[in-house]
Amino acid sequence: MRIALAVLRRDRRSQVATVLVALGVMIAVSLVLWLVAAPNALQARSDRTVWREVFGAKSDGAISVAVTRDSYDGRLIQRFDVARTRPGAVAVADGIAKFPEAGEVLLSPALADLVRTTPPEKLGNRFPGRQVAEIGPQALKFPGELVAIVGHEEVRAGYPAPDLRGGTGPYPDDYRSMLTLLTRVGLVVLVVPCLVLVASAARLTAAKRERRLAALRLAGASPRQVVVMTAVETAIGAVVGSVLGVLLAKPFSYVTATIPWEGGTWFPGDFVPTPAVVAAVALLAPVLVVGAAILGLRRVVNQPLAAEQRRTVRPWRLLAIGGAIGVFFLGVTYAQQARGDNQFTVVLLGLGAVALALVLAGPVVTAWVGRFFVGRWRGPSTLLAGRRLAGDPVAAFRGSAGVVIAVFTGSMALTMLPGLESQVPFRDPTWRENAVVAEDVKHDVTGLRLATSAPIVTMLDGTVGDDVRGMAVVVGRCEDVATVLPGLACRPGPAVYTAEPLQGTKFESAQTQTSLPARYETRPFAGSGRVSAVIDRELLPAVAGEVSLVAVPTTAENREAVHTALVGGLPGARLANSDELYGDTLMADLERATVIGLSIAAVLGGIGAAVAAAGSVIDRRRTFGALIAAGTPIRVLGRALRREVMLPVAAVTLAACGAGIVVGVGLLTVARGVVGHGEMPVTPWVLAPVGVGVVVALVAALACGPVLRGISPRDYAAE
Repeated sequence: MRIALAVLRRDRRSQVATVLVALGVMIAVSLVLWLVAAPNALQARSDRTVWREVFGAKSDGAISVAVTRDSYDGRLIQRFDVARTRPGAVAVADGIAKFPEAGEVLLSPALADLVRTTPPEKLGNRFPGRQVAEIGPQALKFPGELVAIVGHEEVRAGYPAPDLRGGTGPYPDDYRSMLTLLTRVGLVVLVVPCLVLVASAARLTAAKRERRLAALRLAGASPRQVVVMTAVETAIGAVVGSVLGVLLAKPFSYVTATIPWEGGTWFPGDFVPTPAVVAAVALLAPVLVVGAAILGLRRVVNQPLAAEQRRTVRPWRLLAIGGAIGVFFLGVTYAQQARGDNQFTVVLLGLGAVALALVLAGPVVTAWVGRFFVGRWRGPSTLLAGRRLAGDPVAAFRGSAGVVIAVFTGSMALTMLPGLESQVPFRDPTWRENAVVAEDVKHDVTGLRLATSAPIVTMLDGTVGDDVRGMAVVVGRCEDVATVLPGLACRPGPAVYTAEPLQGTKFESAQTQTSLPARYETRPFAGSGRVSAVIDRELLPAVAGEVSLVAVPTTAENREAVHTALVGGLPGARLANSDELYGDTLMADLERATVIGLSIAAVLGGIGAAVAAAGSVIDRRRTFGALIAAGTPIRVLGRALRREVMLPVAAVTLAACGAGIVVGVGLLTVARGVVGHGEMPVTPWVLAPVGVGVVVALVAALACGPVLRGISPRDYAAE
């Protein structure tokens, strides 16, 4: 131990290596703590919003609740219309001051401020009544969330519920499952570049340390003494880095809390891992680093005279990629059948196996590249680089590993992103863009007619056909329906407007059943979306006056006022376009998460490559000193070093890109099971990470220049 401490005190290169190990471990610990805190953040949101889960309650609930998704000025509003169904006390969740009676309203602080600063005809009239309290943070998903609980005498479109406390489990939604999958994928693909960075830093003086330890072994040092010296040298940097990583995790969590998700940021205490997780990560990181350093001493301990020999690689490493992909798709199959957070476990094990298999197989490809250029190239720089790649492929590939994982991650993400765009809630082309449409209407529309002077279109939706196949149709006055439904060209007289013949004559809606007359005129309808046909009301006199859809055409000037009148006059009715803003928000979140993850992976890969490239120069100071003393120009050595980094990256990143595409398609399959729909397109952009990886590797290779220029023939004499 005294020898190890003396080396650290007096050897500058060992000190630099220790500092870099500390920095690498610090980054790795901070990232891991950040990613493992995500489930806690999700659970915190679930605990605060579980009161919103009213579905599946007993039919004899004490209250009726209608949950609707609204919006104002591009911001989502969560609205809950409630009413008593029997007298008695109603329990409420933390953060909800009381159950609002008819004519009473509870608003979140952000929504209350927005209502106060907005004309009532544009927003406030959506929440008729007197505000009796504000909803506390204990009942909100995020700071600034817009939530309203509106009390009524009766909620026609509501669900029965026992109270406003909700269940005991997590609040289920697509966001939770999607973020769980993304954070665990990020944990796998970002930890690998961290490990590469730590390994590159630890190998900064590996060659010199191996020679020193081999000399000590030959001088009589026992294997235990050699292991202890290595453990002490490595543990100092690893422990310091782990402590710094834990200390950095706290302010890092506050920065993370400012990243929007699902329309808003997080409360500061959400992204905080449990003490047990912090302790486990803080202890495990130094143990893994020290263990890896000790495992690298096998040759020094067992064969000290062979410490200078280069390690060879076997082609069987390539089989690891096929095996890892097999494990991954086994996990995909399991995830499609399982439920809960554990459904992703096998998928993530397979994902990690693919990433490690790429690192394991990289030296084989590196050796092949080196042999190719040694045998077919005559330029001095390329020959020097080729001999290095063929002679020590493990060391030559070490710096490229982080870049390869970054390319793998980028290709995987760019494969998933276009598919996720089709899997999030999509834009509904059924109605005109200027129309505000309410569905599941069970209200008298007289109050709505009094609240707005805009034309109101009443319709009844249903199906026409047999029990096997029914076409979605709407019943209404054609001239009115044409103002809100695109592709409808009306002519005088009652008729059926359809793109294809109706599959029967029986019309069925939630309210009634009736039949079309035996003979009627059919006219073309070129609409799109969910409506396949429009039937004039005169053809179905039995449904006269029945309404399930209410639509209002608007202008840019009166849209918010009409929207407010519709929501206020038809409480609990679902807005047809409410999912569009939700889908846009989710897509923006996914794009943001992708950019952040890829940026971190690229930076870590570049730093790891730069450290490894600089370390390879330090390890070969004697060799480079001899070449310089023999008259080799430094510019030739500089080009050789850059090609040592670039050639493996150019070769292996193509394989990493292919693996990323395959894994991305598999993850899309899992995401498709989470969301329930979507396509799986693959665009040419999946190849972009290859070019980015080559550029990052080139920038990292430039780090060799300053180190190389510091070498002189005296280094050869000193050795």
